[in-house]
Amino acid sequence: MARDVAVIGFDGACLASIGLFLDLFGQMRLRVADQFRTRDDIGMHTRAKLLGPSPMPIQVLGGGLLQVEDGLDALPHLFIHVPDFYCSEETTPDHLAKLQPVMDWLRSQYAGGAYLSATGRGIELLVEAGLVGSGPVPVTRGAAAEFRRRYPHVRVNTTEPIAEVDRIVMARGMAHEMSLLTRQIGRLLSPNMAGTLADAMGMESDRPGLSDDPLVAAAQLWLSERASRGLHIGALAAHLAVSPQTLIRRFRSGLGMTPSNYLRLVRMRSAQSQLRDTNRPVSQIATLIGYNDLKSFQQAFRQHAGMSASHYRALVRNRTDMASSPYDTADGSGPTALDIVSID
Repeated sequence: MARDVAVIGFDGACLASIGLFLDLFGQMRLRVADQFRTRDDIGMHTRAKLLGPSPMPIQVLGGGLLQVEDGLDALPHLFIHVPDFYCSEETTPDHLAKLQPVMDWLRSQYAGGAYLSATGRGIELLVEAGLVGSGPVPVTRGAAAEFRRRYPHVRVNTTEPIAEVDRIVMARGMAHEMSLLTRQIGRLLSPNMAGTLADAMGMESDRPGLSDDPLVAAAQLWLSERASRGLHIGALAAHLAVSPQTLIRRFRSGLGMTPSNYLRLVRMRSAQSQLRDTNRPVSQIATLIGYNDLKSFQQAFRQHAGMSASHYRALVRNRTDMASSPYDTADGSGPTALDIVSID
């Protein structure tokens, strides 16, 4: 799977929605470059592209023209974002019909393994493409009645701003778009960079950001990118051309913890996210974040959260249920957070 990401533009798309995607990845690139300006071998290789139905400029909301980088092609992408758009209710059927090539492309990209996200009415393209099944999808209360009329087979969630279905994440409006995009960056590229971007944007984040120490930050990124592999601190130290003792000392100084403790923390936060946002069994979550046996995971989780994983899930679900309307659903299941492996 390619590591490039893309936002798909089309006539009527909201410029702010497209711009946020491109600006966020632009900030990410600048921060990576600044963080590792003293190291020539580290940089951000992921490219963020603006694509359109054709190479011709698109007419964004308000009438302005925006030049796209390229039209649709067969290249696979790691992650594709569908921005919010506007058209009147009367013109919606015709507008969606014109976007059929975009929906076909999204369907083929998803079949090829791409992760998708959408904001506001961009969700409708995913629904029209048959990618979200029966949902649930997040919709504003004001738009819920019309959405239910047009898509009666799709469950609507008006209480939670973000919902997930398999490899698709959706936000009900641009007010929640930043949270959606940083969540995807954390899962697919780097949880540490997602935390750094959230801090820079004044958002709440439960993940530690990149350390000010370039060596420690390089270790964080390197580990995140290779999180699904079995790793040892010796291999990491060798990659960074330092001794394991130096790496541990710098980690303690920069983050106040060892590499092992750091990854355990990220692991537990990943588990909490999955327990809160998905219906995956606890045993499956344990495996997905790198634990070979359920008992070890349960012990680590209890030490971190002060309760069992099952108790934690019941607690956060009860809080959600108390705040939810009996007519809405919030039981979406979604892609896992980045798998984190242990370091000795």
